[in-house]
Amino acid sequence: MGTLAWYAVSATLAVLLIRALFGDEPETLDSGAHNPLADIPMWTAGLAAIGAVPVVLAVVRRPRVGANHFALTVRPGWVRTLVLPWSRVAEVAAIEAGGERFLAVRLRRNLDRTGNNPGWIDQNVLRELVKLDDRQSRAVAVAVRLRDFGGTPDGQLASLAAFAPDQVQIANRL
Repeated sequence: MGTLAWYAVSATLAVLLIRALFGDEPETLDSGAHNPLADIPMWTAGLAAIGAVPVVLAVVRRPRVGANHFALTVRPGWVRTLVLPWSRVAEVAAIEAGGERFLAVRLRRNLDRTGNNPGWIDQNVLRELVKLDDRQSRAVAVAVRLRDFGGTPDGQLASLAAFAPDQVQIANRL
């Protein structure tokens, strides 16, 4: 919500500044041609609205972690929800780096290619984790911040462990 408020204030100030600078431009030049400077306020407002889309989606589509007997479901950001079958999951661990707590998921490197593969856009939180502590983030495929979820880390891990098969390691490294 803080990012959305910051974006709204910044975009509003930018649009008002552009409107103050170019709002009085005539539609046509003395030669009778169209004045492109008169369109700048409209284009600025349009770009501000388009730029708000990812910020609004980040508020509406919150991170998510869920599990059933088939798969671990993770939405680390606002873009897409990953379905990671338990046969591909090697470890789910709660770790702490830089004073922040994360849920880190390590995948197996095997022939099973069912489910989704985490892409670059799905690994935003993982990149932040790597910056904070490279040692703990080795071989981690995807991570989510635990502050985005209610409850204690022990309770969160226990609810995932209820669905995880025996070959998946569940670890609390806090």
